[in-house]
Amino acid sequence: MAKTKGMNVPPSQFNAFLKTLATASNKTITRIRPSVRVAEIRPEPHYTTQFISDAAAWITKKWTANASKMEESALYSQLWAELRAGTFNPDYWQELSPTTDVAEYAVPIVDPYDRTLNPAYDDPAHQPSMCKYKDILRNYPTPAGDGTPENPATGWAGATLNTIWQDLYHVQRKLVYTLPGYTSEDDARPIGFKMGMTIDATATLRGNRNWFAFAVERYLHRASTPPGNQKGAIVHYAPEDWYKFTLPAPDGGQWDCTVARSVIDSARNKAHISGTDDLNRLTLRVATPPSLGMYGSRNDEVRVIHHETVKVYWAK
Repeated sequence: MAKTKGMNVPPSQFNAFLKTLATASNKTITRIRPSVRVAEIRPEPHYTTQFISDAAAWITKKWTANASKMEESALYSQLWAELRAGTFNPDYWQELSPTTDVAEYAVPIVDPYDRTLNPAYDDPAHQPSMCKYKDILRNYPTPAGDGTPENPATGWAGATLNTIWQDLYHVQRKLVYTLPGYTSEDDARPIGFKMGMTIDATATLRGNRNWFAFAVERYLHRASTPPGNQKGAIVHYAPEDWYKFTLPAPDGGQWDCTVARSVIDSARNKAHISGTDDLNRLTLRVATPPSLGMYGSRNDEVRVIHHETVKVYWAK
């Protein structure tokens, strides 16, 4: 390891120096801090680790009723490792196929911006607005590509019109699954899902990390009581599903970025429950929340498109 003796650090750089380098007790020998060389680790969200532990425990209990403690421990470890690797072992999980896969289209009500604007973001040519979404206007089969102007791909678009930044539309995806049996709010049987999502954003100047957040809303219900279009637009995300990593810097031309997101979680996590003990449908709504008139980042135009592969699994 390289070492340096007798360094004279300018006062203006001393704080950064301390964060990067470590000194021996006599302050004359300096080396790079070990943490500086460690690659950035992206930890699993808490809900993922909680689901993995709970699912592995439930299946182990069900499948090892007459087994030894050693056999129980071995199965639990096996299941935990498989789920951590993104594998739902077909010996213990039944994969479900959606009976419905549609894009849900919504447009906002655009009102004047009524909050205090940070002077650092005040641009007379790109003023914010307040875009409020409520109902789903219509749906159509989920496009595989970019869609069409009439039926765009899942995602959203915004533009600066007469110096006011505003959303143009928001499209989310809805998937409906028939469950192999009935379930209830108090049922502990695991229902898991795995999603791999690609988010593509194009802007005239620069990007914003809010564009790469995602949201998955879950509904457990009867076949006769599906979630309706009223107040159905999903426009907010949980803090843990925000995108916190660095985006490409503006280079003076069109800004483009593609980000891959992935998640494993319980379909019961924060689910909307409609019914009692005879629930036999699962509906998922998947979205990249729109700018709401406030996160246009002084662009003339922005379009965000998301596509995902969603797998749903019922514990046997």
